[in-house]
Amino acid sequence: MMHLDLAQNPNVCRAARLRHLYQFITVCTDEQGGSNQTANTVTVKHTETPKPPRLQNSLNPHAGKYVYYTKNDFEQELYSGIAKQVHQRDRRNEDRIILDNNSEYQKNLQELFPCGPEKWTHVTEAKMGRVEKGLRRWMDLPTKADYGTELGLRPPVYTGQTTEVAKQQVHYKLIPELSSLRYAVEEWRNAWKIKITWQSVTVEGLKKSLTDLHCHVRLAAIATCALGAVHRPQEELAASETALYGRGWEVEPVPPELQPLLLSALSDPVKRVQIAAAVCQYAMGASNPHAQDILRNVLHQDTSGMGADSWVAAQCLALEGEATQAVVERLLSQHFLSEAPADQDQAATLLSNISSKTTLVRSRLSEELNCGNWRTRVLACNTLSQLKCQINKDLSNKLSHLMWNDWSSVVRQAAAQALGRLNLGSDLHDELIVKLDEGPASRRVEALVLIGQLKIMTIKLLPAFLRCLVDDFVVVRKQACFTAASLMLKDEIIMEQLIDLMHNDTSCDVKVVAINALGKIGCLTPALEELLLWALHHEEEPRVRIAACEALKTLGVKGPELQLILQERFVLEPNPQVHRHIEAMLKSYGYSLEGDKGMVYRITDQVQQLCSKNIITEKVLLLEELTQLQQHQRRLLGQEGQPEASVMSALLQERFTALKHLSTRSLSASKDGQDKQYTTAHMSGWTLKDD
Repeated sequence: MMHLDLAQNPNVCRAARLRHLYQFITVCTDEQGGSNQTANTVTVKHTETPKPPRLQNSLNPHAGKYVYYTKNDFEQELYSGIAKQVHQRDRRNEDRIILDNNSEYQKNLQELFPCGPEKWTHVTEAKMGRVEKGLRRWMDLPTKADYGTELGLRPPVYTGQTTEVAKQQVHYKLIPELSSLRYAVEEWRNAWKIKITWQSVTVEGLKKSLTDLHCHVRLAAIATCALGAVHRPQEELAASETALYGRGWEVEPVPPELQPLLLSALSDPVKRVQIAAAVCQYAMGASNPHAQDILRNVLHQDTSGMGADSWVAAQCLALEGEATQAVVERLLSQHFLSEAPADQDQAATLLSNISSKTTLVRSRLSEELNCGNWRTRVLACNTLSQLKCQINKDLSNKLSHLMWNDWSSVVRQAAAQALGRLNLGSDLHDELIVKLDEGPASRRVEALVLIGQLKIMTIKLLPAFLRCLVDDFVVVRKQACFTAASLMLKDEIIMEQLIDLMHNDTSCDVKVVAINALGKIGCLTPALEELLLWALHHEEEPRVRIAACEALKTLGVKGPELQLILQERFVLEPNPQVHRHIEAMLKSYGYSLEGDKGMVYRITDQVQQLCSKNIITEKVLLLEELTQLQQHQRRLLGQEGQPEASVMSALLQERFTALKHLSTRSLSASKDGQDKQYTTAHMSGWTLKDD
């Protein structure tokens, strides 16, 4: 009140009163609520008119350069077909173009010359009674009409920067412990075609629906409450708050005012409403003996064993820990008869949870191992591997028998995996060693397949596996290569053995499989690269050359040596399949398909020289001389002379030896040793063939 006293005291000077008044204003401004902070932090969103679609967006993209590209808004709207021009009868709007989507554009017309009298008078052309003939030419394309500029308004300055307000966001997540119960309630609601969502209802509406006269309304309201209960969120607190309060705060499953109505619904005269109320009690986590009795009765009354009510009842009871025969049988029927993978996973999880309380689950699953359907046996093996109870000897023997003797490879693999997950891997490991060492070839192949499926390799298994790589049977060596490729074994001993198979094995199939295994393992060494290049160049079997080409491509081998070999094989390769692979590899690496044509020209020149007229004439004369000499020998020696073919071959070989050495010596001056051997071999082969 000090400032009021100063203002009412006439003895205080005016300067003092102004000074105290200024201090009062400053104090009021600094007080809380004195200034509007919302106006400083509010986010202003500036909306801009969206641009019309371009013509190239609505046409085929293959049109390419033939599409008319324009940046004018009028042309974009007109040519894209989103708007049409509206004819204006009023002559005052003759310089405007109005479209049917309320867009307006200003024409850029040529000025009249000479100008009319309306320029220096206030009389319009309509009042003068003059009729204008013709149209004025456009000087430019129409532009958008700017009403703000026409009215003298300044547009707002927008820099694109907005004031962001840091809002405290609250994150919610679902309670993970309710995932199984959430799935049970959702599937039950879907089976009864109840589509009401819990987010779209109110507490007052649910109160009214729970006391409604019609049973289907009560049923839908109870199901909605159950769905909301299993979807209740859990608030995520900050690290400091979590350390202070322990864990996140859980939301009430159902509002307290609805809980008495849901509890009273257990005694509803309609059986279906009672079942819904019992499921809702489990969803709320408030199960009671009355709800348990309702769900047990549902299980006993379901004769088909596949009803939606009995399925949700079995899930609710199993989640509470009940392991009676009715619950186990209903879960097993859903597990083996349902085609939905999610139902099978839910049933397997619940059976695994209650298996520690009863041996009935283990006994019933072991019976399913004798089923004639291989899919049932696979499901039984996978479920047995998840059990939390002790496994007896009989069950382990059944699984071992399936692993070796079942006709289905999928069942054999599932049985082996089940033995491994049930801590019976040591017995399986010892049995694999015995099969690899002492069993017949078929058993060794089965053991190798099983090792590849299980992805296991130990120090004890390695010697037996190495012996399979040098086995006498081709099928065992092939399967050993397949297993090494599937296990990606990069051991030095295994790599050396695979390289030896690739280079020295007598079977082409084993060579191909070994090369594929080396390419898949991906351990590239200089020796392996050299052998692959040699196989691509010199192997006689086309399959081996194709496998070497693919392995080189997989391993990423590049270089001038590879380029030279590929270009040479591309010219001389007789097999069309190998030729296609080499061509594809040359194109992928960017190498030229022509390569060095000098060698081809030289070979062609040598062939032409050997096939010249003089040489052929000399050969014919030599053959006549040989024939006369042979006849003379027969007359002197009778039938004891050399055969005709051998004598002719020997004489021809002696005659053309000098010519062959001369051609080879001339070729070696311009080609390296490899090409010289190649040309010599071909020339000698041609000579012998001609002989």
